[in-house]
Amino acid sequence: MSAKKNSARPRAEWMLAAATLFWGWTFPVVKDAVSQMPVFAFLALRFSLAAILMLPLLGRIRVSRRSLGAGAGLGVLLFLAFAFQTLGLERTSAAKCGFVTGLNVAWVALLSGALFRRRAGRAWAATAMAVGGLWLLTSPESAAFNFGDFLTLVCSLFIALHILALDRLGGRHSSGELALAQFVFVALASFAASAVFEPRILPPVWSGNLIFAFALTALGATVFSFWAQTHFQHQTTPLRAGLIFILEPAFAALFAVLFYGESMPPTAWLGAALMLGAMAFFTDASPHSPHPATPMKTEARGE
Repeated sequence: MSAKKNSARPRAEWMLAAATLFWGWTFPVVKDAVSQMPVFAFLALRFSLAAILMLPLLGRIRVSRRSLGAGAGLGVLLFLAFAFQTLGLERTSAAKCGFVTGLNVAWVALLSGALFRRRAGRAWAATAMAVGGLWLLTSPESAAFNFGDFLTLVCSLFIALHILALDRLGGRHSSGELALAQFVFVALASFAASAVFEPRILPPVWSGNLIFAFALTALGATVFSFWAQTHFQHQTTPLRAGLIFILEPAFAALFAVLFYGESMPPTAWLGAALMLGAMAFFTDASPHSPHPATPMKTEARGE
């Protein structure tokens, strides 16, 4: 990692942590929202609203063909991640969904070694510590692995692929252009999926909770959070970013306690402490790559 990337890393990682705060808040909010309207319809309206809200931040819109292509590729991974996560959230608890989603940090570690010339080093110990903390934090009410958990596990794989792809592409394109392209692609894919699989787009009733869900997910958890991810993630390593992203279920538990009347047992607080300890350990033990992230296999593309 270059000296310039190292100097920018602390601010970048704080911004990524702020993004996870909004993502964590959405778990109980989205679970309630998709009980009031179909999943793909919710995603279509969420990302359409996010794209509209993003326009004033960009000023003059000039999305290049290269950024559009990169955004479409990232958008495929993002759509699949959100689709599987939201479908899984319908079928399992928010706590279990948060835990299984957080397994993307393990996927990132595994895939970094398999696809890129990177040594994980002591990061494996930090990853194991963080995943153990996640298990204690979420304290699933049952160890039974249901279909919703399986869908969420697939989601975690696509999140990891998105993290790795963004690490490769993020520094080559305008963050605003790349974020907008992803939002538009996810919205279009969601509208198409809704038209095929669901009976309606609009909810039968616009409740206050549903309006709040769109405001939180579109503005906070999409416009800000994905702009921050697109703009700052490439200033750190994929493994460090993946570990920061496991704060998402920690924030989910925090908001559940503060605003939704849930309680956390002592084991959950121990899990949160383990996660913070893993982050501190990882800061000192993060792997270094002697070369930029490049695939081990030759890819046929003109860049």
